[in-house]
Amino acid sequence: MNPLDLGVIGVIVLSAIFAFARGFVREALSIVAWIGAAAITLYSFSWAFAQIDQHVHNLLLSQVIAGFGLFVIALIILTILTGMVARVVHIAGLTPIDRTLGFIFGLARGMFLVCLAYLLLDLSLPQQNDRPPWIREAKSAPYLHEGADVLRGFLPESLKVKSAEALDDAVKTLSPAAQARQAAEAYMHPKPAAPLADAPIPPAPPPVPAYKPGDQKQLDRLIGSQH
Repeated sequence: MNPLDLGVIGVIVLSAIFAFARGFVREALSIVAWIGAAAITLYSFSWAFAQIDQHVHNLLLSQVIAGFGLFVIALIILTILTGMVARVVHIAGLTPIDRTLGFIFGLARGMFLVCLAYLLLDLSLPQQNDRPPWIREAKSAPYLHEGADVLRGFLPESLKVKSAEALDDAVKTLSPAAQARQAAEAYMHPKPAAPLADAPIPPAPPPVPAYKPGDQKQLDRLIGSQH
């Protein structure tokens, strides 16, 4: 195993142990608390900003206070509520089941995190040759790639295209090696020149005028005098 394999195993095991210690209910409800706090902040931001801006009179500061304050307050309240629910589960004697489900949840969360990280790697370094050997040669790389493909399927098409274009532009702009490689490829394989436009066809010469009857008679007399 190489560093990538050890890192993948470490993330999954630590996530499982942490979730086992806290229990499934607490872990699941903590995620619900974060999502709920974000939703409350999103839907209440305009109202909170209007109230705070009346006293602060600074656009940026009012936005920061409204957004950060709403999120923190909502997260604290929801965390207290989830803690109460977790204590009820503990009192009800469901701790062994809760811990077992928490362990399974932790394994799934760890696998999700490592696959998400590999998806970001796929987007930033799509070419295998651009990756370090310890990533290419990892035994876990094929499984991470499959998991990343599953996550990629949930991305909207517009986001896939925009992210790929943005990352490609960033690599071309920030990487001197990429610029040098692009210049070398342009020198070795120049683009064919545009075909020249067809030359205009010259106009046809004017037709030779026909002999008049009088000219023909004079020509016959001239030929006869030579004999």
